[in-house]
Amino acid sequence: MTFHLKKQFLVSESALNKVLSVCRTCGGHCENVVKFAKGTMVCVASVCSQGHVFEWKSQTCHNSMPWSNLLVSSAVFFSGASFSKTVQIFNINLQMFSMRTFMTIQSAYLVPATINVWETTQAEMLEKRVGQSLTLGGDCRCDSPGYSAKYGSYSLMDLQTNEVLNVQLVQSNEARGSTHMELEGLKRSISHLEENDISLKNLVTDRHVMVKKFMREQHPNTDHYFDVWHVAKGVTKKLKKLEGCAKKKGGEVIRPWIKSASNHMYWTSMSSGDDCGLKRAKWSSLVNHVADKHEGHSDLFPHCQHHPTDRDWLEKGSRPHKMLTAVVQSPYLMKDIGKLSPVRQTYGLEVYHNIVNHFASKSNHYFYTSMLARLYLAAMHYNENSNNAKVVTKDGQQKWHISFPKAKKGSEVVVKPCKTPPTYGYVALLLQAAIDRRLDVPNHLAASQEGKEIMGEIPSPITHSFVAVDKSELIQNHRSRFC
Repeated sequence: MTFHLKKQFLVSESALNKVLSVCRTCGGHCENVVKFAKGTMVCVASVCSQGHVFEWKSQTCHNSMPWSNLLVSSAVFFSGASFSKTVQIFNINLQMFSMRTFMTIQSAYLVPATINVWETTQAEMLEKRVGQSLTLGGDCRCDSPGYSAKYGSYSLMDLQTNEVLNVQLVQSNEARGSTHMELEGLKRSISHLEENDISLKNLVTDRHVMVKKFMREQHPNTDHYFDVWHVAKGVTKKLKKLEGCAKKKGGEVIRPWIKSASNHMYWTSMSSGDDCGLKRAKWSSLVNHVADKHEGHSDLFPHCQHHPTDRDWLEKGSRPHKMLTAVVQSPYLMKDIGKLSPVRQTYGLEVYHNIVNHFASKSNHYFYTSMLARLYLAAMHYNENSNNAKVVTKDGQQKWHISFPKAKKGSEVVVKPCKTPPTYGYVALLLQAAIDRRLDVPNHLAASQEGKEIMGEIPSPITHSFVAVDKSELIQNHRSRFC
């Protein structure tokens, strides 16, 4: 069926009456009566003075469902929009179906279609990598900040091709708590890869304590690296805190070295390969460098490699210098410096998480199946556009645009390469899958039941573990000033 490829139009009631005002049988004047409206569809009966009756429907139906109800629902869901916000657009006298209808269509057709398309796409990606040893990046994204997150989605990305290979959704009651969801997601992701005969050569993550222990004990043959951005961000935060604490006693002299420390960490990781000792030696040299000492750092790294430079140096042994040294040479940090990733980083995962925020906003609550489907939508969108070409001028020069990072408040201005606009080819696959599913299972109750079977076993709602309460008693307590 190709009806979904044809354009859909909004028609005003007055224009509709004008078109249907002439009787098709005798040519006389007709009076139009709206018999019923069903979502986006309207049925109008035209009756002339001679008694001729003509019934007209604004669109075709499949059984009792207007096709545009499915198309509009698909447009809302596949674009990552919220129906509650979308329906507000139609409140200006535009005919629209209810939230209940949307939820029915979503559970019966849209979510199963999304899962089927993702599983097919994922199987094709994994089949290409059978027997290979991959370098992957892993990270967890919680649906809310703090220690009360309901969902944690763990994603594994192929850092060589910049594609999301695996997405695991963990509900907090499936683990020991919200802080354990990241480890559980990683375990499931690795198990899924092993089931598809794919081995993990290198894994780049943040410095999550549980992940470090798990990889060290359970996967000793996998090289576990730490993403430099995550480590540098932690050091930067500590140095900024020191700067604030030390302002009264000359601590503002630390500020010019905060950005330098972050850059030094990147240089340390990129220039040292897999030599853990050399990484630690290069990083520790920062303590001497800030005090204008550039020789005699250590046996592995005896002297600085930069050109002579003029800076506002710290006085060796001063309070600011001691505070900076305590951060740079922290035993916990020094232990992890040796495992900084020398080549691949997880920048792509941070971009992917930003796309997830569009499809599954942290300000909204989603049920498990809907949340999982939205994660898959974000992954398909990212994979299709992750390697978009960079825009060049007619002369073949790369185009750039200026960006003002919000967190820097205008203090740092950067340039970013311009890329071609995103494409949405995956949406056509999703829409066709939803239509095919409607044609195969026209009864929405049967389709919903079949959708649950496709999902398999899902975790029980968190509220099931709570003690049942009496609503009337709660109302009474709410109204009483003695409770």
